[in-house]
Amino acid sequence: MAVDGSGNVYVCDYDNILIRKIAPGGVVTTISGVLQTPGFVDGTGTAAEYNYPFGIGTDTSGNIYIADTGNNTIRKMAPGVVVTTLAGTPGSGYTDGTGSSARFNYPTDMALDPSGNLYVVDNTNCTIRKITPSGVVTTVAGTPGAAGTVDGTGAAAHFNYPYGIALDGSGNLYVTDQVGQAIRKIAPGGVVTTIAGTPGTAGSANGTGSAALFFYPAGIAVDGSGNVFVSEERNFDIREITPSGVVTTLAGTAGASGGPAAKFNVPAGMTIDGSGNLYVADFGGATIRKITPAGVVTTVAGKDGNQGSADGTGAAAQFDAPSGVAVDASGNLYVADEKNDTIRMITPAGVVTTLAGKATVFGSTNGTGEAALFNQPFDVVVDGSGNLFVADANNDVIRKGSLSGAPQVLTQPSDQYSSVGGSATFSVSASGSSGLTYQWNLNGSPIAGATGSSYTISNVQASNAGSYTVTVTDSDGSTTSTAANLFVNTGSGSARLINISTRAQVGTGGNILIPGFVISGGGTESLLIRADGPALTQFGVAGALAQPILSVLNSSGTMIATNTGWGTNTNPTQIASVAAQVGAFALTSGSADCALIVNLTAGAYTVQVSGVSGSTGVALAEVYEVSSSGTRLVNISTRAQVGTGGNVLIPGFVIGGTGTEQLLVRADGPALTQFGVAGALAQPSLSVFNSVGTMIASNTAWGTNTNPTPAVIASIASSVGAFALVSGSADSADVVNLAPGAYTIQISGVNSTTGVALAEVYEVP
Repeated sequence: MAVDGSGNVYVCDYDNILIRKIAPGGVVTTISGVLQTPGFVDGTGTAAEYNYPFGIGTDTSGNIYIADTGNNTIRKMAPGVVVTTLAGTPGSGYTDGTGSSARFNYPTDMALDPSGNLYVVDNTNCTIRKITPSGVVTTVAGTPGAAGTVDGTGAAAHFNYPYGIALDGSGNLYVTDQVGQAIRKIAPGGVVTTIAGTPGTAGSANGTGSAALFFYPAGIAVDGSGNVFVSEERNFDIREITPSGVVTTLAGTAGASGGPAAKFNVPAGMTIDGSGNLYVADFGGATIRKITPAGVVTTVAGKDGNQGSADGTGAAAQFDAPSGVAVDASGNLYVADEKNDTIRMITPAGVVTTLAGKATVFGSTNGTGEAALFNQPFDVVVDGSGNLFVADANNDVIRKGSLSGAPQVLTQPSDQYSSVGGSATFSVSASGSSGLTYQWNLNGSPIAGATGSSYTISNVQASNAGSYTVTVTDSDGSTTSTAANLFVNTGSGSARLINISTRAQVGTGGNILIPGFVISGGGTESLLIRADGPALTQFGVAGALAQPILSVLNSSGTMIATNTGWGTNTNPTQIASVAAQVGAFALTSGSADCALIVNLTAGAYTVQVSGVSGSTGVALAEVYEVSSSGTRLVNISTRAQVGTGGNVLIPGFVIGGTGTEQLLVRADGPALTQFGVAGALAQPSLSVFNSVGTMIASNTAWGTNTNPTPAVIASIASSVGAFALVSGSADSADVVNLAPGAYTIQISGVNSTTGVALAEVYEVP
């Protein structure tokens, strides 16, 4: 299934040989294909014919791409339901080329990148193919007809009947090599590696890389942190693969189907929500299961082995062979209940209802609710506009519909940020029958007079902070939006930045490690500043800088303090005592690590960490607040070379006090060229993690932000004195609201590119 930008869901109705659409309101229509009439005809709408369409995807321009498996072609449906053949010709074969000169053999799954390139699993040819927007087909990896599991680049690599494919944010492809019993990764450039599994050896062992074994891996998904999730048809479990190739059984017991003790019975479709929870359609067990990031498995709805079609709450509900599952922004789940021929919905409270279709009554009728009939719906996808797309397998069509007859919130409200005395506006767009009415709520309670599609708060006060929703009502019912928060900076909270640390590769010249910080206020700030090299070896850091040099400079570039070898300080005992006071790890007496204590007034400062005699290696720069008198750290930054693997840029910071601290966090690459920085990172990717390693914010290209919007980010940047980012640039930025604690930032290059980047953290007043 696939979803377009307007919320329409499109489904390959496999046995009916149709393409179906489900519009808002639950109205299902056949938009292309002739019922149970296989063929190969380009045309508009139902004039087009297919031969068992299987995979489907959409791009940002509203085009729909279809793997017409029986015809061995890739079809394109442009807006207006105009169907053309993008690549391939009926009849199996293997040829790279443009358009009809290309040949495929049983194309199945597909993945679409942001540039409109389509990656296709050419199953029987045992290859992964790429199709450009103009229809040029090339082989990314694999050798046609040469089944096997061999790593290599391009044609030197072999696959053994690949099945599923997924694409991560860095352009890496992940493939379930089903008969090969392995999980493969294709990096940009066509470099294929086996990240997990022993080729040709089935099993259930966990381990790293080839030490792990799989048994017919099928579905595959990847989260924003690069973790890969795989469902196994014959091990009856869900496996997780970390970016370093460590395989664990996230849930289930290998070879043991059914039962309540975290066992599955032929797990099928999977989906991941915004909190990292994985939802699994347990096909054979007739249940919907939830797996937390910690691997805790619960049954959301249904009862193991209790097949049926009943609506209800939790275990009172019944399913029959649920195969596909999707989650929306509000936490509602949508299930393709295959043998019941229905589409089901599960609320966060576990209440199950039937959205469309009539239990055990199969067909291909379009309509609303029970009037719409399905024939073994297989997969399901939901978009952000409340539209549902269904792969109606035995009907060979893709169906689309809305999630209920009630109004649909098309554009959800977004978080707002304001200081005391400012203003904030929440707004939504919605669709439904005539006479829509609106009621805005604060923390669940109606706001008097707030009855429009937008709600503006003037002269914001601390009491206005909270969670805002809007309830939209028409003659068919009511729908409440997702919650959006108003964050108010009063300037009176005690939460504050008290520590910055950065681990990075120290080079030479302009590529040394350069953290910076800004002190605000009218008093004096006492700081402990360290440059650790040899001390890092105790933490297993390879290539540590053997002898760092530490220098502190003011805004005019004047050196105000320096140290090489912390034991050379006039009072190393005091430094050790202060380090223990602020919670810093101890340095070995007489080591070549650097440390000093400085007392600074308000202003901007930089720390430079280089190597003695131009030596290079990994170092950790640390700045700790020891005491303050009318001052506080309001900005911290780090400029360094961004490498790959363990050499990405990793700044960290600590928030002390109580309450919440609002911060602007940025990763600048292209923006550095205006300051004459050579070798700037072309496209940085920014992620913020808490102390237990959970990602709490992420951005690649600040203009893609939706919450807050680029306009809000630009306004905040201006208010804190940050230099402006060019509109639409590849620099990254986000706004976070954090409780006291330790946090880290990771800055890497998209597609593993390298270069110089600047990490920035600003306290928003």
